[in-house]
Amino acid sequence: MGADTEKDGEQASERVLVGVISDTHGYLDPRVPDMFAGVEHIVHAGDVGDMAIVERLAQVAPVTVVSGNMDRSAGGEVAGLPSAAQVDVAGLRFLVAHIKEYVLRTWDPAAYGAAVVVCGHTHRAAIEERDGVLWVNPGAAGRAPAGAPRSVAVIEIAAGRPQARIVLLSQADGDGQPGARGSQRLR
Repeated sequence: MGADTEKDGEQASERVLVGVISDTHGYLDPRVPDMFAGVEHIVHAGDVGDMAIVERLAQVAPVTVVSGNMDRSAGGEVAGLPSAAQVDVAGLRFLVAHIKEYVLRTWDPAAYGAAVVVCGHTHRAAIEERDGVLWVNPGAAGRAPAGAPRSVAVIEIAAGRPQARIVLLSQADGDGQPGARGSQRLR
């Protein structure tokens, strides 16, 4: 699932997709499961809001999930999620935490062998490379405050190298409801 392999007596090439989501705050856009169809793994970087979201995403692919600051104060199952996690996908180590500063205080991702760090919290999508490590914040996928775009990210791993892109779920449409952009599959 999620890997494309070519074998014609020549070198095999594999492409693996990872869906990245954060800050759902109890709302999973109904288009996200279809958008993540074909991914090998899903990473949720916290502020889940409701474990039903993790359960729904797990129907698409295995999920690595951490708690966010709102989850810890919410109680229930989401409060018991770990504050950080690591997962290896396609031979690459991912570090996951809700808040970027937590990662910076806890690890030196490059020295730890991480290829990708996934964080959320800011509700602003961002992709940057730092010391050979890809840092991805998918932005907020849940109901957004007026004027804020909602988004997810997809990481493509090919030839052992991760590349990320942001996919908008909505334009800043004022009510946080799904907009016209970003409804394509991530493949």
